[in-house]
Amino acid sequence: MSATDTSTTASPPDTTGGPGAFLRRYAGVGAALVVLIVFLSLTQENFLKYNNIMNILRTNAVMFVAAVGLTFVIVSQGLDLSVGSMTALGGVILAELLTSGVGAWPAIVLTILACTALGALVNGGLIAYGGFNFFVVTLAMLQLLRGAALVLSNGSPTSTFMWAPVQWVGDGRIGALPVPVLIAALIGVIGYAVMRWTRFGRAVYAVGGNETAARLAGIDVRRVRLTVYAISAACAGVSAVMLTGRLTSSQPVSAAVGLELSAAAAVLLGGASFAGGSGNIGGAAIGVLFLGVLANGITLAGVPSYWQGIATGLVLIAAIALDRIRAK
Repeated sequence: MSATDTSTTASPPDTTGGPGAFLRRYAGVGAALVVLIVFLSLTQENFLKYNNIMNILRTNAVMFVAAVGLTFVIVSQGLDLSVGSMTALGGVILAELLTSGVGAWPAIVLTILACTALGALVNGGLIAYGGFNFFVVTLAMLQLLRGAALVLSNGSPTSTFMWAPVQWVGDGRIGALPVPVLIAALIGVIGYAVMRWTRFGRAVYAVGGNETAARLAGIDVRRVRLTVYAISAACAGVSAVMLTGRLTSSQPVSAAVGLELSAAAAVLLGGASFAGGSGNIGGAAIGVLFLGVLANGITLAGVPSYWQGIATGLVLIAAIALDRIRAK
């Protein structure tokens, strides 16, 4: 798939398709989620406890933030494979800024801006204005950014425990609610509002559904494509700060490995399509919740953690199969 013209007619945004369209699109994953929750409730006594529910939400907040950015990209008929590596590099940049004397809050803002700039100038620039295939560019950036993280950090983690604001973003609380969950919810609401009620959101659906028609309608297709990759990178920057705060250190080797695949699986499960033109933030939230509950159930059942990767891979295959079924 490339960012070239397509004759596929755009599907209407899910947010305006009415109750019937909503049920058709989410009945499968929604029913699977309900069945999974009921099964775990009956077989695992700790599943419905408040602490476990908060643990599910807190653990998957990073994935959801990344999924919000990926939703924009996938709806526009693209894919960003560099999300995980961007998150790892963002953590290293944050740690380097902190240890060089930059204040915690300025370092957080600069980290997010640096990730956004990289996503816009490299991913967005090469794909939108250079005409490169998005798969090739983002796959190359996956390797390049991970390598840059290793070079900047010499392959070693750097502690951020001394900087309280970073720890608060990653693992703090406001009342009974974890801060990462609140940040993820805020970003989700903003992303939903942008896709549902703004001219840019409508342009993203139009470009993903039919690039030629979008261009003839006066939409600057190249600007839209550049912007969605910038949004994806910005979300990766936020994920980097959250993950670094939760781990209390940057992790250039192990941080966010496979994040791009898990987030993409969640977006696809939530009703988006690789063909572009369909999907929304609400669906991505359902997909993330399904994967989070599945991983939590595996942990509670005492199954070794490496089975989670197998489960995620199977779910990704199922999501692609579901996408093909919906297309037919």
